Amino acid sequence: MSPVSRDASAKTSPDFLAAGGEMGSLIRAFDWSSTPVGAPESWPQSLRVTVRLMLNSQHPMFIWWGEDLIQFYNDAYRQTMGPQMHPSALGARGRESWADIWPIIGPQIEQVMSGRGATWNVDQMVPINRHGTPEEVWWTYGYSPIDHDEGIGGVLVVCSDVTAQHLATAELKNRNERMAQLFEEAPSLIAVFHGPDHVIELANAAYREFVGKSDLVGKPLNVAFPELAEQGLIDLVDNVYKTGESFSAKRLGLTLTQDDGSSRQYHVNVMIQPIRDGAGIVEGLFIDAQDVTDHVLLEQRLNIINDELRHRAKNTLAMISAVASQTLRGAADPGALDIFHARLAAFGAAHDALAGRTDAGSEVGEVIRKALAGHADTLERYDLCGPMIEIGSKQSITLALAIHELATNATKYGALSAEEGRVSVSWKTTENTFWLEWNESGGPEVCEPKKTGFGSRLIRTVLAADFNADVTMDFRREGLLFKVTAPIETLG
Repeated sequence: MSPVSRDASAKTSPDFLAAGGEMGSLIRAFDWSSTPVGAPESWPQSLRVTVRLMLNSQHPMFIWWGEDLIQFYNDAYRQTMGPQMHPSALGARGRESWADIWPIIGPQIEQVMSGRGATWNVDQMVPINRHGTPEEVWWTYGYSPIDHDEGIGGVLVVCSDVTAQHLATAELKNRNERMAQLFEEAPSLIAVFHGPDHVIELANAAYREFVGKSDLVGKPLNVAFPELAEQGLIDLVDNVYKTGESFSAKRLGLTLTQDDGSSRQYHVNVMIQPIRDGAGIVEGLFIDAQDVTDHVLLEQRLNIINDELRHRAKNTLAMISAVASQTLRGAADPGALDIFHARLAAFGAAHDALAGRTDAGSEVGEVIRKALAGHADTLERYDLCGPMIEIGSKQSITLALAIHELATNATKYGALSAEEGRVSVSWKTTENTFWLEWNESGGPEVCEPKKTGFGSRLIRTVLAADFNADVTMDFRREGLLFKVTAPIETLG
């Protein structure tokens, strides 16, 4: 049977077949008298009304009619079909057209045709053969009965191809699951609170282990951790929620009660960030924290040890100074003792700079400033410029002693011996090199000394060795220019 017969009957089609675009034209031209449905003039009123409704709808619609389930569909449904089905499906029997998926749709059609009610399916995968191979297509659709004088005459299908939405939803779900997995496995302490009562929606494994509680989700913060109220931390969280302003703190102290009833003090680096809805209203809070308790306790112990070391070092230096005073009391050079004491003080200042830290080194600017502290009367005539650069303990002490020697010489013989004299000290690093420059100006004319003293040997030999550096001392007439160039990896 030819599905479409364009003859004179198309010119005299009943009014209820008017409109409908492409499918309206095909239905009007179809030889329905060759099917069990019969000519349109003989169709029952319920079929006429449903076909008219279908043709005038912009929503995908489909009709099965009679025991043979003869098929009708509109333009919107035609867009869901491939050349495998259209136009051959028009006027064809349903079981033959949809043999591949009949196990899925057949029982639903039977339910409607037998009078057992309509069906409704949301996001249901029903494969469709559009281009020679089955494609996975997701549908939201309903099968509804079309009444007839003798019972149920057919089935009206209203459907939507929701494949794009399904795939987007599945991808979003997968992304959310991956994100949740990342949160769960993250080393940081991560939690999400919802609403003004800060109901815990999410608490990752690190967070649960840290607080010593497993049953957290669904509980308000003040119920899960009542001990935080008296510590002022509930008020702190309330303030972030009310103001929408994020909060962060380093080494925040708190006391938590474990499931076993024990309490422990902690220190955390914490960030609390508001979560906003589409309208910009705060609806929750995101917590990200790191447990730094062990680090803080270690620093406290190191500070105690450093204080003790500093105390012992000062006692030792005082004893050395006393012995030197007794030994050098009758020395031929009366200034020798003063020089020795000054060098000892520079050494002590360098030691203090190291002892005040919890790591094994110091910072260049700090070393230089402490080394110059013993020259208080000329400090305002120094220009210091350089970034934060860490150096090791050995390099710190050597640099401090070298700066002390340079400052002493500048005060006695160099730029600072004149009222207008100044000293510029600068340091920097490039990709592979450390640079330091001591530049004197505005003082008396300078010439290289004939005799090399301890200070010069310290600067030229010890500093060069400890930094593996090229050290130059240029005794220019306008002032000393001292330069250190060292590989960056030798800074300690």
